[in-house]
Amino acid sequence: VNTRGRAMQAAADQITSGMSSILGLDVEVLTELCAQVTTDQEFVQVANLLCPGNTAVSGHIPALERLESLAAEQGAMKCVRLPVAGAFHTSLMQPAVQTLADALTDVNFSSTRVPVFSNVDAAPHSTPDEFRKLLAAQVVEPVQWEASLRSMLDAGTDHFMEVGTGRVLAGTLKRIQRKLPCETYGD
Repeated sequence: VNTRGRAMQAAADQITSGMSSILGLDVEVLTELCAQVTTDQEFVQVANLLCPGNTAVSGHIPALERLESLAAEQGAMKCVRLPVAGAFHTSLMQPAVQTLADALTDVNFSSTRVPVFSNVDAAPHSTPDEFRKLLAAQVVEPVQWEASLRSMLDAGTDHFMEVGTGRVLAGTLKRIQRKLPCETYGD
C-alpha cells in the first residue's frame, strides 16, 4: 500500500490533474461528454463507475472544468471536485504501474479458498498471479464498482459487511439492490 501510494503520488506530481464526481447523469451520456471536451493535449475520462447516477471522472484540470460545465448544462444534479492529488484510474498514472508491479513480485500471495472480486474486471479471482496483475492494472483502469457488486449478487452474495469509516458500500449497494443487508463496522 505504501509503495502504491508513493508511486501514484509521484505520477500525480508530474502533471496537474484531478477527479470530479458527477451525480445524476447516465454513464453513456457522461462518456460522450468526456469525448466532447477532450483535446489532443488534455483529456478527461470515466474513472469510477460507482452506481447508477454516481460516476467519477479523471483527467487534466482544464478538461475537468469543461466537463463540469457541460455536465451541469446537460442536467447533472451535482458536480463535486474530489480532494485528490491526481487523475487516478487513467493513463496519467502509468508511471506508477511498473513500480507497483515490481514491488508485487516480492509479495507472498496465496491462492484463496473464497474468490476475490476485482474492481478492474468485476470478476472473481483466486490465484497469486491474477492478484499481482490486477493490483498493478487497477492504478490505470476504471473502477468497476457497480459491475463488481452486480457480479457478487449474481454469484449468490446475499449479505455485505462494510469495515472502516464511512458508508460508501452501503450507499452504493442501496442504489443497486435496495433490500440487501449491509452491516457497517468502524464508525
